[in-house]
Amino acid sequence: MPNVRKTHARAFLAAAGLLFFALPGCKLIDQTTFGAKPEPPAPDLLAEALKPDSRIPLVDIRFNGSETAYSSQLQRALEMAEARRPEAQYDVVAVAPAKGNADEQIKAANQASSAARAVIDQMIGFGINPSAIRLLARTEQGISVQEVRIYVR
Repeated sequence: MPNVRKTHARAFLAAAGLLFFALPGCKLIDQTTFGAKPEPPAPDLLAEALKPDSRIPLVDIRFNGSETAYSSQLQRALEMAEARRPEAQYDVVAVAPAKGNADEQIKAANQASSAARAVIDQMIGFGINPSAIRLLARTEQGISVQEVRIYVR
């Protein structure tokens, strides 16, 4: 009967030898393996992103502090859009005025996003598939109140 200790020792030495010769050929996986440094966007692409949206919104809801009654107009506009394109996709854009300091803009953007989520809830209540809705947010010069714009894409 072979000695168990010697068998285990030989197996260990064989495994260690394999690791010693096999590991130098391996490459460690790190951030550079997956391209952690993406190419910077082209300057014209950045300029384009900062421009106001050139699309015409299906609905533009302005929230000026008073209760805004938009439900029936929203429902009618969505019915018309769905009649033309049953598989329509929607961009719901929360737009906040780009005025004041950074804290004020963040507060306005959060309020606009909250209003946009309420509009999305109504859209879902009207039968729009949630997967057909995309929520976006931005600030914009030249507006004085928060807006929610709905675009068909």
